[in-house]
Amino acid sequence: MTTTFDERERAAERRFVQEEEARFHARNRRNRLLAAWASERMNLTGQAAEDYVTAVTEYAVVTEDEALIDRLRSDLGAAGIDATIPRLRTEMERCAALAQAERRVGVALNRGSSV
Repeated sequence: MTTTFDERERAAERRFVQEEEARFHARNRRNRLLAAWASERMNLTGQAAEDYVTAVTEYAVVTEDEALIDRLRSDLGAAGIDATIPRLRTEMERCAALAQAERRVGVALNRGSSV
């Protein structure tokens, strides 16, 4: 026979798993939006843009935010685009907010990026 404590413990574990999954998906969406923003800046189109977004998103799964910013700065610099770290952080925050909003409403809201 289960007790109230056991039921509460299972519910707390389920809630923790759901929250962690939601955080992972929001971070992954943020990274995808950020990579798409960078690919736009580098004038990548079609398959090249898709490949870039995929590569950056996969890279970001196993790295910290600072390493992701460094990679984007390097990629943009190689394309002749000056991207400061504060600018990249601002864009990362914008993409994070957009990803959170999308999660709340359940629909993709990206209709372009900031200047």
